[in-house]
This record gives sequence, C-alpha cells and structure tokens, in this order.
Amino acid sequence: MQLQTKALYNLLRINYLEDDNLEYEPWQVEDFRLVTSEEIFERLKQLSLPLDSSQFLSISEKVDTPEEMTEILLKNHREVDDHDQIYLLIFELFRRFSPYKVSLSILCDELDYRISQYDQGELSSDESIQDVLAHLQKVLYENVDSGVKPLDVMCTLGGYCAHDLESFLYDYITEQIEGCYHSYARELLEDFHLYISNVKRLDFLKIRLCQDVGEANRMLEMLIKGLKEAPQVGLQLEILRFMVQVSYHPLFMELLLYTFPKLQLEEDFQEIMEITSDYYRRLDLEEIEKSIQKIMQRRTRQNLTDELNPEDPDMREFICLFSNKNSL
Repeated sequence: MQLQTKALYNLLRINYLEDDNLEYEPWQVEDFRLVTSEEIFERLKQLSLPLDSSQFLSISEKVDTPEEMTEILLKNHREVDDHDQIYLLIFELFRRFSPYKVSLSILCDELDYRISQYDQGELSSDESIQDVLAHLQKVLYENVDSGVKPLDVMCTLGGYCAHDLESFLYDYITEQIEGCYHSYARELLEDFHLYISNVKRLDFLKIRLCQDVGEANRMLEMLIKGLKEAPQVGLQLEILRFMVQVSYHPLFMELLLYTFPKLQLEEDFQEIMEITSDYYRRLDLEEIEKSIQKIMQRRTRQNLTDELNPEDPDMREFICLFSNKNSL
C-alpha cells in the first residue's frame, strides 16, 4: 500500500521523533501546526508562491481538498519545483481556513496527530481520540452504505495514515478492556469489527469481554485451534499471558508447546519465559519457576532483536523443563 503525501511526511516525523539521528530536511519533519499562518504565507512567498489570506480563502471556496488547492496554485506557477514543501504548507492553511471541509487526508492527518499524542502520553483525556474515532466510524459507514466493501474502505484510508489504523484500534480497545471500560470497548468492537482484517485478534478481544465463562472457554478453544492452522506468534503470546492472568490452565501448555518452535527473536524467547515463570509461580511450583528465572538471568545481556538459534542450549533447557509430565 502506497502512502499518500501527507501520510508519508507524518511517518517521517514519527520516525524522526523516535530517532533524531535520522537525516531529513527540517521542513520534512516539522510540525506545521506550531507555525503561525503569517509565517506560512511568508514561506510560500519565498517559494515563489505569494498569497494572502483573502486570496487563499477565495480559492479554497472552489475546492474540497488541500490536494485540489495545491494543484490549482501550482498550475499557474510551473516554475516551482518544491512541490511537497508547498503542499505541506497549503495543507496546513487549508486545515485552518476550511475546517468544515474534512477530506480523507485531513481526517487521517487528525488521526495521526491524535494517535501520536496518545502514544506519547500528551493527552489529559481520551476525548479527542474518541471524537476522531467517531468521525472515522462515520466515514467508514458512509462508504460502506454507498456500496464499497468494508475492508476496501479501510485499506483506502490506510494509505492516508502514517499509523496502522487496524493495529491502533486493536491496541486501543485492549487498553479500554484493561482499564475496565468494557462498555466503550464493546461499542468500539461493534463499530469497527467489519473493517478489521485480522479476525483472530478480534475473536481474542471478544473472549476478553465475554462474561459467560463456559462460552469464553469454548471460544478460546476454537481460537487456539484456528491459530494452529494459521499461526500468529504475537497473538499467541498475548493469549498465553491472558490465560495466566485469569488462571485458565487447561490449554496453556498445549499452546506453549505449539508456540515455542515458532519463536524467531530473542525478545519473544524472553517474553515466553517471563509468561511461563509467572504460570508456575501461580501454581506454586517454585522449582520450575526458579529454573526458568535462572535461564532468564543468563540472557539479560542478549540483544532483543537477535535471531534465535534452535540449537541454543538455553532454549533446549527451557523446553526440557516440560518433558516431565509431572510438570504440566
């Protein structure tokens, strides 16, 4: 999926904030929301595109998107070769001067902005995130109502976002569940379930929200069966941790032994050891717990991104702890 221009520069900024050693031109990673309108008009002038606010408003009334606005302005200024920089400046002016014209790029830029704020802990409340998610759901519904397939709508929107919308929705709903905001989590699942391609992750969220223990167990068995046919290591680790937290043990070892050979990174190995150590601690099997912790201590200096060697003695020792049926 190819990112649209604004999404691409949002992604560059996100990457830059995570690693400021990356080399970009200042304008490529700048937060234009912090730049005054006067300064933006001055920069456009320096880029051979002189405008004032009244001219901008006059032209913006004739278009619906900042992309159309940029095309019109550059059509009469063919000598300009700083297209992307000009587009970003016009985009920010359009966002300010035409607040009621919410194009896909404007909506998804707002999503990126709010998600970044949320990830960085800059929001005093979730209100702005909830507002933009409500707007997103409305846009999705309107497109589906007009005949577009749900997953196609989400795929199109994905091209306008620097963040992975599906992954964010999953993570955000998970946090609502963990924060005991179950009603809102159910609302989000109902609003967005048609647009999520990874059905197994949705099934796991539904299990976490299910209040009928018997039904939850049945759903969990079906989910694990499905994961054996199409593995998802990250999700399998989440399910293992969940089963420990809710003291659900019948399928734990089955999923553990199935997941272990699928691990590829040191980070995954250390996570599964942490989960399994907690599992045996809750069963009061201290001897096995301590054996696992000794392996964990030996690997504290390992790089989490290292690829695992199936012949690693620590991995062999870890799996041998479960060869004795009395330990299961």
